[in-house]
Amino acid sequence: MYNETEGMGQHHPDKDQEGKNGLISRRKALASIGLAGVAIASSGLIGGTISTAHADSGDQRNTVKSLMSEKLVVYLTIAELRAMNNQTAKDLYYVTDPGQEGVFRLNATDTVSTDNGGTMLVSAYGERFERNFDGMVNVKWFGAKGDGSSDDTIAIQKAIDAKQGTVFLPKGKYMTSAPLVVQTGDSLVGEGPEVTIIVKTTTTAATLGTRTMWAAVDNYNVDAVIIALPENNDYVRYLHIEGIMAKRGETINTEVVYPDSTYCFYAPRICFLTQKNVEYRHADTGYYTANAWMVTLERVSSRWVNKGFVCGDYDAAGGGGTSHTVSSCWAGACDKWAWKINLSYSNFNACGADYIGYHPARPLPEAIYLLRGFGLTLTGCGAEEANGTLISVSPFLAIGSSSVNIVGFMTYNYYGDRTAVGDYVVSVKNNSHLTLTGGDIPIVGNAAAKFAEVTDGSKLYINGLTTNLDYLDDSQIVCTTLGEASIAGAKMKSMAEGQDQRDSFLTNGSIHIVGAGDKGHLKFKNSASNQTSHLWVAADGSLRFKNGTPTSDTDGQAVSLA
Repeated sequence: MYNETEGMGQHHPDKDQEGKNGLISRRKALASIGLAGVAIASSGLIGGTISTAHADSGDQRNTVKSLMSEKLVVYLTIAELRAMNNQTAKDLYYVTDPGQEGVFRLNATDTVSTDNGGTMLVSAYGERFERNFDGMVNVKWFGAKGDGSSDDTIAIQKAIDAKQGTVFLPKGKYMTSAPLVVQTGDSLVGEGPEVTIIVKTTTTAATLGTRTMWAAVDNYNVDAVIIALPENNDYVRYLHIEGIMAKRGETINTEVVYPDSTYCFYAPRICFLTQKNVEYRHADTGYYTANAWMVTLERVSSRWVNKGFVCGDYDAAGGGGTSHTVSSCWAGACDKWAWKINLSYSNFNACGADYIGYHPARPLPEAIYLLRGFGLTLTGCGAEEANGTLISVSPFLAIGSSSVNIVGFMTYNYYGDRTAVGDYVVSVKNNSHLTLTGGDIPIVGNAAAKFAEVTDGSKLYINGLTTNLDYLDDSQIVCTTLGEASIAGAKMKSMAEGQDQRDSFLTNGSIHIVGAGDKGHLKFKNSASNQTSHLWVAADGSLRFKNGTPTSDTDGQAVSLA
């Protein structure tokens, strides 16, 4: 048998004639099966035949036992294999380099493949040796260390570029100095985000140029951990990522402001994407797509970032998207927003946002949930330990409206605006529609907050929602410029401010209240005189009115509807 001190072709005569012509003897092969067996088993040899052997068609020597007994397995290093010449396709070559072990065979018909260090080795004489394996492509075959200090960028990229199946990253911390580039059909799989970790340690941006899609031009010269790169006028399709953590930098520090336009995952044009058990950390944006459709995310988290999830960026040229199913995903410790969603006929289920807008020296988020789209539904979602506007619904692209449904939304320790008086929990703008069904949205820490603003012809429908019963001294819902709100079966005080000036049509709004807890209460205020009037439903069901502030449920005068 060869070792590192023995040269090619040396003979070590003993009773088994070990080492003859560089071949491993039967006795020695069986003794070393603990080392070689794993690689041979992974190549489909144990208990069967070689699925793609280059033996003659009539050759019956195709089992492990017969191969070993007839001395057809060569035991050597990668360097030794590259130095070989005039080999036979009948032999198998088992390389012993730590982490890169495996069985190779000569492909005498291949004259063009390049040496990638992992699945294809080319000798100094131009002979191509291909790795015999079934299953996933291991990045360690290509020289990746995963030791937390070595630069594994080139090795991982070679594994991806081999295009020979799912790329597997075993447990380890893989340090990278440049973005990893994935394309259509690629698949990256680790052993879990707590144990398979990719860390980009530099600010180096990609040099991939731009790609066009219709009239839109996307820039791929960005600083990201993973970039999904399409062809011109096409999408990245059927990309799969599972069981990894991708971080842009190591530091966890509440004082760090992550640089603008840095990303963990960057994919402007993508469809049929799946991600499962993935975590992103330490960038301006954790997860980013634009013009994305047929996307499935399951247990994906984005935390210690400025922007958690950007799903179909509506600020990008040709942004938007459709057909998303997002389940049990979470944004945490975000400064600017947790979720920015610009999608139609899509569903977000049991997703959350935690510790949003908490840095006292930074501005509040634009909103915790920024929502645009048609037929966009959030079910069983929520927010905890969060500041700023909770839900903002505004127009979808240039179409001029959105239609969003939220079911069973819940907050815990939601503080609204931590500094300003009179902010809104919910904002619906520019001819958009929002339906809130069920759920519990209390607010703590800002007694002057209003529940909702509904503006510019928008409509807010509230059904069965609970809020603080009386957390306002002023109105809960403000409707302006033809905004409307409809409240049914909600457990909230339901005070509302309809219009500033009765003679100004542009500021008119309306409130429709049906069975709103113990009473429905509308408050109207004249901005010129500051005079208020109130209309409410008393406990006995009668409609009552008072020009001024009522002091009891039966104050004022009954209103006859006859």
